[in-house]
Amino acid sequence: MVDVKVFMKWSISRQAQYTWKFGDHLAKKDGFQFNHDLYILGGFFVEIVYNLELGQVESVYGFNQSSYLLPYVEEIDLAYLFT
Repeated sequence: MVDVKVFMKWSISRQAQYTWKFGDHLAKKDGFQFNHDLYILGGFFVEIVYNLELGQVESVYGFNQSSYLLPYVEEIDLAYLFT
């Protein structure tokens, strides 16, 4: 499994594809122009921001600081831990 430092050096496209293939989806925040999806990928988290107007991934951010999870606290689905 890749670590966050290596992951962040990849292109946005590669980051998104890898996350969708190997990550576990935890939460989604729907917005007017952007959707934000939170994944866990091995030992770190990934946020993918999708631009609804343009129909493309706007940004991908890998992190392992728990403080960045605060906007998602109410949305996180931990059901995958119990399967």
